[in-house]
Amino acid sequence: MPMIDRYEMSIPSHMRLIDARSALNVLERFVQEADVQIDRDVLADKLEPLIDALTEAADAALPVDSHEAFNRWACELGYIALSPKEAELIQDIRSCTEEGQEDISKMVEQTLETKERVFGQ
Repeated sequence: MPMIDRYEMSIPSHMRLIDARSALNVLERFVQEADVQIDRDVLADKLEPLIDALTEAADAALPVDSHEAFNRWACELGYIALSPKEAELIQDIRSCTEEGQEDISKMVEQTLETKERVFGQ
């Protein structure tokens, strides 16, 4: 099972979190300004917007595993995310012999040099 290390939230859900913070501020001011004991029904009415906003925001949060999050981030930057087979191949390359790793490093260096010559980067 993948490790859930982050959550994604839509913009409307994020706005509901902001609404919740505003409702919390209103509630906090109400409690601080109260000179007498607060009526239970009045407090429940003041808590309702906060509870609703937090509930909606929590319901809309989507768990994302680290691989999926990385792929999405890579795509946003214009890179092509690796398929599971490609990722497995890279893992195999990482675990190959020292000589094989040296060959791969040389090929990468040659590719980077060629890229610099062609693109002038």
